[in-house]
Amino acid sequence: MAYAATTMTDASKKRTVLAVQNIKGGVGKTTIAVNLAALLAEKHHKQVLVIDADPQCNASLYLLDDPRFDARTRNDPQRQEGNLYDLFHGDVRYLDVVTGQHYGPKRSTSNCRELVRTCAGGGSLSLVCGSAELFDVQEIAAELVLPRLKRWIRTTGDAYDHVIIDCPPSISSLSLSALKAADSILVPMAADVFSVHGLRILLETLARYKKVYDIQAKVAGVVLSLFPPDGDARRTGAENYAQRIREACATNVPAIPCLMQSISRDNAYPESFEKRSPLPFSPKPAHDRLVDELDAIATELGLIGGGP
Repeated sequence: MAYAATTMTDASKKRTVLAVQNIKGGVGKTTIAVNLAALLAEKHHKQVLVIDADPQCNASLYLLDDPRFDARTRNDPQRQEGNLYDLFHGDVRYLDVVTGQHYGPKRSTSNCRELVRTCAGGGSLSLVCGSAELFDVQEIAAELVLPRLKRWIRTTGDAYDHVIIDCPPSISSLSLSALKAADSILVPMAADVFSVHGLRILLETLARYKKVYDIQAKVAGVVLSLFPPDGDARRTGAENYAQRIREACATNVPAIPCLMQSISRDNAYPESFEKRSPLPFSPKPAHDRLVDELDAIATELGLIGGGP
């Protein structure tokens, strides 16, 4: 499906750029990023762009069927459909130091966005597809790639109310570029022993790199993910770890919010991934409770009315 530009009609609107980041995988990072984006587009009629900055491409696979994903990621010099790797490398010119001849740019970055869904009420969800080639970007010195994503969003992002970046589970040139582009950072974290001990390491790492690379994004909050529902035998243990995480957030200097609303562990999420359809697009009443959780998180983050 071809990308169609959307023009903002209200000059008072302010685009937000939210990076969803944790250096640990398996905490529901992509699930939250994609479903939060879908919620804002479907239920709140916002123009939303997801940028898949994780070389594993799970956000892209969540939103695109196989033919559309393959069209954007196939290793073909004649490929017209763009992806995030092209955004980092597509407009770079190369100099052959032997012949002095210039090559490139390799590919235009004008076609790296895809309209995933037009929603009722005027909302829309678009995607900058990821690519396994992004693993190469992670090996490049951060100073060379750090500003590229921020510059691109500045020149093209005014079509959107919200940009949500699904970051890789690491601190690398790629994730630092995403954090440099962001206004705020959301940290998904499971309520378990690994998170209790890993939170301090994560916050210290973010603080160190924010200072080195003048990253202005603030940590908007920690959201507890994969939280066992009532009646689950793991619930009591999760609540105990959740309390320890909240205390660690409160005593951090500076203190950071731990969102009151958590994300439930529910089979509906992996099932929605298999169907390539986030839960806010589901007509099933059984999913309303999970969508309400996402709505509460969006409110706490200030992405919709009622938040800070």
